[in-house]
Amino acid sequence: MSNKIRVAIYEDNAGLREILASIIRESEEFELTGEFGHCLDVVQNTKAFAPEVIIMDIDMPGRTGIEGVQELKSHYPDIEVIMNTVFDDDDRIFNALKAGATGYLLKKNSLATLLTAIKDVKNGGAPISPSLARKVLQLPFAAGKASESTYNLSEREIEILKSLSKGLSYKMVAGEMLISLDTVRTYVKRIYEKLHVHSVTEAVHKVFIEKKN
Repeated sequence: MSNKIRVAIYEDNAGLREILASIIRESEEFELTGEFGHCLDVVQNTKAFAPEVIIMDIDMPGRTGIEGVQELKSHYPDIEVIMNTVFDDDDRIFNALKAGATGYLLKKNSLATLLTAIKDVKNGGAPISPSLARKVLQLPFAAGKASESTYNLSEREIEILKSLSKGLSYKMVAGEMLISLDTVRTYVKRIYEKLHVHSVTEAVHKVFIEKKN
């Protein structure tokens, strides 16, 4: 069985889509499973081509990438989605992450960081363009306190979830907290079991956002 990471691209700009596709094709660590100009059929495409990571534009014909992510996650919660867009406003960042996106890149610098970002999400990270880091940290799920109901999460589990919500990878969390990578994975597994979720984004939303809306 191939160890390559399977990637699909959703981008309505044909020129940029081909550039992104070329970057994926030219790397021995990745396999391009599809490239699409809209996300109207994202669920069907995912069923047919089984990507592990999706690169998703926001502004596309017929349906926004954020809407596409929301539908996709309702069917395939384990698939990682990285938004790749020109938009850097708080509302779109918040709504994309709330919908289930794992990362958020700006097109002006994503070509140089695309492959690293894909590997990051597969390793439990949440890649964010550096210029957006401050904004993301100020969003409710990163800066706010947990809701009154923390779903029986321990203080340590909440601490780890907050660190992951800031874009830190499992390895970075382990280093920050002076624990092993396997210990971080064990904590995350327990968090998922307690919350009945399948991703860091879902967990963050449930603990730090859901009760506020």
